[in-house]
Amino acid sequence: MIMQNLLVSIIIPCKDDKSSIAGLRDDIARQKPPFDTEVIKVGNISPASRARNIGAKEANGEILVFIDCDIRLGNDSFLANLARPLRECKDIGATCSSIRIPPDSSRFQIRYAREIPHCESPIVKKLTDVSEASSACCAICRDTFFKIGGFNEDIIRGEDSLLSYQLREAGYRIVLAADTWCYHPQPDNLIELVKTQFRNGLGVCFVDTFHPDLNMDVHPDGVSFCTARKTKLARIRRFVFSLLGAVFRGRFLLLSAKLIYMVSYFQGICKYRILKSPPEN
Repeated sequence: MIMQNLLVSIIIPCKDDKSSIAGLRDDIARQKPPFDTEVIKVGNISPASRARNIGAKEANGEILVFIDCDIRLGNDSFLANLARPLRECKDIGATCSSIRIPPDSSRFQIRYAREIPHCESPIVKKLTDVSEASSACCAICRDTFFKIGGFNEDIIRGEDSLLSYQLREAGYRIVLAADTWCYHPQPDNLIELVKTQFRNGLGVCFVDTFHPDLNMDVHPDGVSFCTARKTKLARIRRFVFSLLGAVFRGRFLLLSAKLIYMVSYFQGICKYRILKSPPEN
């Protein structure tokens, strides 16, 4: 059997050692994979790309599965569905899961996911090629991961887009696994929306300032569209159009997110380019 004699390492980065992954561990325990697994929790390490790389170096498995600590798995064949394509098709570099909001999400979270791009992706019935594997939940063969250099630790946002770009440049496919989904909670109020978008805008400005050649562009309509490098003019044009679209369609949360993102980006310009603050470790 193609899945026998296989060890899969599940790497879970957490902000600190106190972060609970009890629910995720329960989900992993309920899995029915025809292979062995090990769970590696990495806490108190930033950025997240560094935590994932540290976990990968500690791992013993042939396949690495990266899962954020607030993720919950959708079904008991989740891990098997992620691992199987990597074993069956040598041209597949990474597999990823569809992302849904939890069934018990609040009205605010449901509206947030409806208005903000990339919060959810559809559950597919067959293996589907996509342009990006979200680091919130993806799998990659250990040898392939280290062959392309792992996650880039120099950037604080967009490391999964860059990893996906490097995989495609190396000739690998990225696929969305069939009948495989996970639940990822969204901000549950306006305060959390502000924190999330402020962090995003500052993170993008950081990359634009110190590593402009590493900033990948994810299409707002989803991962089925190509992640690629865009000129600043093209990015500004699309941002303006999306801002106007949010106004005309009455999408208050999207409009708020765009404005907060813009404010935080300009704060990043002041911090990194005018005040010349050094890059964070």
